[in-house]
Amino acid sequence: MRQIVSNTGPLISLEKLSLGYAFIRGLYDKLIIPPVVLEEVAAGQFATPNEYLRHYDIFDLIEVRTMSQPRELSEAERLHEGERQAIQLALELQLPLLIEETAGRRVAQSVGIEISGIAGQILKAFRQGIFSATEAHDRLDEMFRAGRINRKIYDALLAPLSKA
Repeated sequence: MRQIVSNTGPLISLEKLSLGYAFIRGLYDKLIIPPVVLEEVAAGQFATPNEYLRHYDIFDLIEVRTMSQPRELSEAERLHEGERQAIQLALELQLPLLIEETAGRRVAQSVGIEISGIAGQILKAFRQGIFSATEAHDRLDEMFRAGRINRKIYDALLAPLSKA
C-alpha cells in the first residue's frame, strides 16, 4: 500500500488545486494524519471534521491515526501541534512526510524523515506519467498564484518540466 503521513499545510495546498485530491490518489492509497491535523483543516470552514472529509470525498483516502509513542524532538517548541504530531507519526510509522513549513521540514529532516511538499508531489506525478508537462506546469502555476510556493521553488520545479 502506498502511504504517506501529512501535516496540515499540504492538505490546504491540495484544496487550492483543481482536482488536488484526485491527483494525490494517483500517488498514494492513504494519507495518514494525526487527529489534530484533521481538526486544523476543518476549523473555520466546516462544522465537523467529518464534513471536511465528506466535502472533498476523501473518507477512503485519509486515515486518522494517533501516535502510540510520543518522542522528544529538538526544536519542537518552535512547531505547531499538528507539525509536531505529524513528524512523530512519520517517525513511528517509518513513512515519508508531506510538510511545507520550513521549521517543520528542518526538524523532520534532522531525525531522518524523507519529506516533500505538494509542489514536489506535482513533479513526482509528472515523472510517473500522471500529469503531462503542461498539466504539471498548470498545477505549479495554481500553487504559485495561491501563495503556496514562492518564486524560487516555482522556478526550480519548472526547470525539469521545460526539458520534457
